[in-house]
Amino acid sequence: MEVIKKQRLAVCRILLDVVEGACEVRDPDLIMRTRHYPALQKEMCFADRDWEEARDLSVLACLVLSKELHYKVKMMIGLVAHDLYSRESSVSYQQRLSFDVLMSAIDWPVSLRRSRSLLPQNKL
Repeated sequence: MEVIKKQRLAVCRILLDVVEGACEVRDPDLIMRTRHYPALQKEMCFADRDWEEARDLSVLACLVLSKELHYKVKMMIGLVAHDLYSRESSVSYQQRLSFDVLMSAIDWPVSLRRSRSLLPQNKL
């Protein structure tokens, strides 16, 4: 699967938006420390500068670009987003709704509750 730069930047921007909207600590480094990030990094081959370049992009435009991504990448975005949401001591209704909207927007329609049921319980 060939990943082009605009797709890498789109994934970066989407995940940056998740950190900015879902986490009390809005540190982009949280993305790299999630359990599922290494698999996503292996698939996407992010460069360090991709994260900085992605900050200037529209989240909406990046969601549109995500439609072109391989299903496996969409699943990994969902898993990294799940990891980020799961860091919080309690997940608000707004956060659950945001997760559901993101998953629907990238054509991987799975709820936060359903994604939790797909992962081993001792790993949350």
